[in-house]
Amino acid sequence: MDAELDTAVAAPVAPAASVDYKRAERLMGAYWAIAALGGLLFLRDWLAAWNVPDTLSRPGLVFYLIFTFALSQILYAFVARNDGRPFAAGPAALFALGNGIAETIAFALVYRLGEVVGSWVVGLFAPELASVAGFVLGVAFFIVYGGLIHAMFWLRVLPPHLDNEPLSRRIRKLRPLAEIALVLGWSLCFWLTRDIWIVVIFHVLVDIGLMLKVRPPIFGAPIRKKLV
Repeated sequence: MDAELDTAVAAPVAPAASVDYKRAERLMGAYWAIAALGGLLFLRDWLAAWNVPDTLSRPGLVFYLIFTFALSQILYAFVARNDGRPFAAGPAALFALGNGIAETIAFALVYRLGEVVGSWVVGLFAPELASVAGFVLGVAFFIVYGGLIHAMFWLRVLPPHLDNEPLSRRIRKLRPLAEIALVLGWSLCFWLTRDIWIVVIFHVLVDIGLMLKVRPPIFGAPIRKKLV
């Protein structure tokens, strides 16, 4: 997905034709299952609460979420490619919903771990700063995890999808800043309103953008256009 950080030096990836997409689907399913299990164990309070109205009552936060989402998608549209693969609505919906929910849970787990550790450590000597410290460390954990999962997982299970033209390479240098801004907004939802579901909504939209632009041949999507 595109919510993870683009890396300046990409990890080696296999050519599209040599990617085992059935294996990729199994790995995605395992990733989603592990995230779902972690959510059931450690995020039941967030998952059971519908705090979207609280988030929507904060116009500044809503504007920031929309702005960073739009910025990230505009930049992504300039650098992503699909090599002529056709768009398939069914597989796109399956991936967007499945990954939008499961990976948001994974992000929330990592953020919450950082928040708990940061607030506990700083609370030992500066209780008045514990909440802010938890937020800062939660954001840091989120950013690191996002970069790692992108470089070590997604670049290996999706076809090569980042354009290497000179203009695209220049734009790619800006994407980490846009992705960090996106992470900051999602983390603010976790911190201020404990709202995981608004983040799920935005993550689903991000993944729809990925499927529209990259069109990976997963979950039954064709690897190439049919010859007439």
